[in-house]
Amino acid sequence: MIAWLEGRVVARGLDHVVVDVRGVGYRVNVARQPESEAVTLHVHHVFQQDGQRLFGFETREEKALFEMLISVSNVGPKAAISLLSVSAPAELAAAIATGDVAVLAKAPGVGKKTAERLVVELRSKVDKMTPARPAAVASEDEAVTALVALGYSPAEAARALRRVTEDGSTAERVGAALRGIPR
Repeated sequence: MIAWLEGRVVARGLDHVVVDVRGVGYRVNVARQPESEAVTLHVHHVFQQDGQRLFGFETREEKALFEMLISVSNVGPKAAISLLSVSAPAELAAAIATGDVAVLAKAPGVGKKTAERLVVELRSKVDKMTPARPAAVASEDEAVTALVALGYSPAEAARALRRVTEDGSTAERVGAALRGIPR
């Protein structure tokens, strides 16, 4: 199994690069094109019925997030690479942690239901892999959880909380969000 490649980019496509490693060209699917010609890519090697595919990442953290994404049912490598192509890994992890389904659903091939599944299945895993979050983000999570407990979807809760302009306790933010949700 291929774990990483070090070489130079000899060709570029919309979603891939060809990396020359001592005379052998490896086609590697990427979320973002590497800026330099000399590259080191952390690789996730996928074996499928129709062949093998390599997915390359500039950092171990990006690769770990990719692997976390494909662990969710009905999220394959294509959807995971799509998610990473529209958001930086930190933004993607933050969207999962805060339940921001709208950001996740921006990726081609990722709909609302898949985005909600990502939030439900990965929120606790993303929390463990990211450094301690500021109190404001933790308060936001508590407010989303409270609204979900009241029967709103994670997407509706996040949308309602984005409209709340005042800072305050979780209870105050939930109250303001409830006042702003159409009945």
